[in-house]
Amino acid sequence: MQASDFDLEGDLTYGAQQGVNVFKNNRMVTFNAGAIGLLRQQLIDSMGTETAREQLLRFGFQSGYADFLQMQASYDWETPGDLLEVGPALHTQEGIVAVEPTEMEYDREAGEFYFNGTWHNSYEAQQHLIHNGESDHPVCWSLMGYGSAWCSGFMEMPVLEMESRCVGMGDDVCEWVIKPLDEWGEEADPYIDALEEAFSEHVSDNE
Repeated sequence: MQASDFDLEGDLTYGAQQGVNVFKNNRMVTFNAGAIGLLRQQLIDSMGTETAREQLLRFGFQSGYADFLQMQASYDWETPGDLLEVGPALHTQEGIVAVEPTEMEYDREAGEFYFNGTWHNSYEAQQHLIHNGESDHPVCWSLMGYGSAWCSGFMEMPVLEMESRCVGMGDDVCEWVIKPLDEWGEEADPYIDALEEAFSEHVSDNE
């Protein structure tokens, strides 16, 4: 199967009477974005920005890695690249954010990886603006966790996604780059602990 052929709706079973929607034996739940935004803000207010950022990155990581394992096991992908590319397609079809990949290079044996692109309509940036206004730093923390998890699972090594531009900072789009954790400099410091812990808890246990 090619990534371009993937259609979430085709394999999603709606249980209108039972209250259970299932995708490949996994339950799927739809929440109002405003409610998630309020919960996000309550985390910031009660924990502080740094701890809330770590928790939301780990939440995104857990979600992204669970999706990665499911997609890896559920389809016969034509190439490894199709498994990598279907991550953005799935995230888009889940209604989280529209992902537009730009450049992708990888060598799994050599541990080399580089992936960049653009996010449009990030619900997380939207909700941050509603509750906080413009920020002086990127705010799509759970989205960063999701992409980091998918690519970490693919590479079987810690890989970090970071925003270079963010709607939550007043930019017109969110732009991101993903590369191995050890290739980032001090700009990755706020995310290192959370990413390493999430990788150890999820990816390392499945190697």
